[in-house]
Amino acid sequence: MEEEKINYRILRKIQETEKNSPILTELVSDFYGDLAEYLENLNNRIEKETAHQKQMLLNDEIQNTKKIAASIYEQREKKILLAAISKARGGNPDLKNMIDAEAYLYESVLNVMLTSRKKYLEKETKKESEDTTKTIETEEKKEEKIEEHPKIEEPAKTKETKQKNTNPLIRITKDIPEFIGTDEKKYNLKNNDVLSLPEDMGEMLLKRGAAEKINK
Repeated sequence: MEEEKINYRILRKIQETEKNSPILTELVSDFYGDLAEYLENLNNRIEKETAHQKQMLLNDEIQNTKKIAASIYEQREKKILLAAISKARGGNPDLKNMIDAEAYLYESVLNVMLTSRKKYLEKETKKESEDTTKTIETEEKKEEKIEEHPKIEEPAKTKETKQKNTNPLIRITKDIPEFIGTDEKKYNLKNNDVLSLPEDMGEMLLKRGAAEKINK
């Protein structure tokens, strides 16, 4: 559009054009500055006007101008936010008619979106790569502290019984940070550790590729 000062007729035209366009329409570079100047001039005219009828007409023009300005801004705001979403998702939105005053909004929203996507999507990736021990602890919801279970090379014997341990013998295939097992004991296992675990724990570690069974 041509570089001309803002008035009520021009604002109505911009409003209609913006409403009917799927992308940002062309504005003068200092549109919002010109809009503020126009409203200031209307307020100055009211202060100087002595006729009550003209004061009322000027006041109506100010109120209508503010409504039209809000409509224009909100339509453009929506398009800017959609452009930021498109860009964050790898798109190439049309930004040629974005003026400097709007570029700050676009860049701010885009930066927040990119930061958020990086934080939460990468967080999920890291979570998937963690050892299975945190999953075991969470699933069992064991919060109480219990006596640490020592690593053993042979099946452990209890005081209550000397029966043969029938739990499977397994070899740990990667370091596993400390966790609380289903038997309410604390474990801190290292790669190549060989030990006997309760059957449900052994099967869970085998399924997750954290251990391998040893034939007795």
